[in-house]
Amino acid sequence: MEDIADRADVARATVFNHFPRKAAFLREWATRRREKAIEAAYAGGPQSSMREILVRFFTELGALSDASRPESVAVILGSAGLADTWQRSPLAAEFATIFTEAQRRNAIDPAVNPDRVGQILASSYYVTLTTWAAEDPAPFNLTEEMVATVDLLLNGVLPRTTPAP
Repeated sequence: MEDIADRADVARATVFNHFPRKAAFLREWATRRREKAIEAAYAGGPQSSMREILVRFFTELGALSDASRPESVAVILGSAGLADTWQRSPLAAEFATIFTEAQRRNAIDPAVNPDRVGQILASSYYVTLTTWAAEDPAPFNLTEEMVATVDLLLNGVLPRTTPAP
């Protein structure tokens, strides 16, 4: 919180007036980034595939993280131990909404549980983001890594079978 006050050029008490707990600051930071990512995700219009929506979402999050790496690293590593980061994740809920809409359009299997898929994708994002933040320089391109995760989730790991002639 001291670093936040220094960067904002305000007294530490001022930061606590707006964010009485570190978790409140972290939630606000994540909410603003998620809102930008959601806007980017749906920029392609209603005809976009689920993959296109998810790729635009992660491309925006990757760009935001890369553009502010020192701040992103501080916030990401500072939030890793907070239970709210992992439980009742708004990010998981957002992904579940994307998958629910895809089900409505018959773009994914109706037996898939959108909440479960949202939780898996959000968990993958948090783990990937924490790994990205833990090393300097970054050990991989965050956007590329998350797009590969989207493709893995959508395509699965089993070999493709070709239809019999």
